Parts: sequence; C-alpha cells; structure tokens
Amino acid sequence: MNFALLLIAQLIFYSLLMLYDEYAGTLLAVILGAICLAIWGLSHVVEWVQPSRVTRDYYTYLITGWLAPLLALTAFIALRGGVGWM
Repeated sequence: MNFALLLIAQLIFYSLLMLYDEYAGTLLAVILGAICLAIWGLSHVVEWVQPSRVTRDYYTYLITGWLAPLLALTAFIALRGGVGWM
C-alpha cells in the first residue's frame, strides 16, 4: 500500500511540475531519477558482496524514486508529442 501511495504522490508531483515549467520538471525528473537508479543499482551490488540487514522497504522506496519520474516523463512526452523546450 505504501508503494502505491508513494508512486502516485510522486507521479502527481512530477506531472504538476512539468505542467508548470516543462524545462525544470524534465530536468528534475531526469536528474533525480538517474540518481535514484544509480543508488538502487549500487545498493544491489553491495548487497550481493556483503549482505546487510537493510529492509525490503528501502529497495521499494528507491524503485519508486526512479520509476515515478520515468513514468511521468514517458506519459508527458507521449501526450505532448515531444519535449517543447528542445
């Protein structure tokens, strides 16, 4: 349930930000999504090397950190037919 709520809240945030300012919204979504994806990937590599007691919720929250911007950007670009500021 927390995963769905967090994903929906982030989708709403990124969508509203892209509607308000397309340039800043796109950049913020790309940058934060890339950072969360990198942290998620590194966390999995470190977990394989040395197992820790990190809960499953940590990985779930990191997944929403890069999945929500990706979904918001994909939907925004599909609905608008491209990125207007490029």
